[in-house]
Amino acid sequence: MRIRAVEMYREFLTHLKIVDGDFCKAALEKQVYIKDELPNLMGDVTRLVVTECILQDIKSKGPDFTSAYILAKKFDTRRCPHKDGGPVSSYQCIRDLVGTENKQHFCVATQNPKLKDRMRKIPGVPIIYVNVKQQGLGLEPMTDKSKQVMKINESEKVKPLDKETLRIKRALFANEEEETKTKSHKPQAKKRKVKGVNPLAMKKKKKKMPPQPKQKAGDSNASASKK
Repeated sequence: MRIRAVEMYREFLTHLKIVDGDFCKAALEKQVYIKDELPNLMGDVTRLVVTECILQDIKSKGPDFTSAYILAKKFDTRRCPHKDGGPVSSYQCIRDLVGTENKQHFCVATQNPKLKDRMRKIPGVPIIYVNVKQQGLGLEPMTDKSKQVMKINESEKVKPLDKETLRIKRALFANEEEETKTKSHKPQAKKRKVKGVNPLAMKKKKKKMPPQPKQKAGDSNASASKK
């Protein structure tokens, strides 16, 4: 069940986990090492955060939460919208940080039933809790609202791809048109005319001498006797 819940929440999971005092106290009581258990549960690098409101709220709960306060002080402190107006309860601070859309993609780690119920009404908010029976951490199953949002997000992912494909096709078509126009406006190179042969450059033909008549054998003997 844990693996299935994590896989279903994969789209909404981030490394940012906001914890409250009740979660810290329950983890200490059940000897759950949060920094070791959370990466095993979520399968990612985890950053645990609190706010000044959460720290003040834990501190105000008295000696029973002293160890929880010391543990929470080790986590990163994130700025919240209540810095100037004074601290508020952990419930109100986390509620305001998450808002109605959880734009900052928080995972909420809490044992507070009221806060859990509030977070279930907001799509895409993973809720982490200390499993008292198994002495470990658990992840609540995805709510129906979160499932609906996930389906919408998956369908929306296809649309930008179609738009991007259309944009690329238009750009390619525009480039082809531009190349065609450029080619049509280019001045055509003039064809070189074939010139006639220069008569001065031609070599004069040598006149052939007529062949001399061959002398007969009798004539050659007669000429020799005369001598």
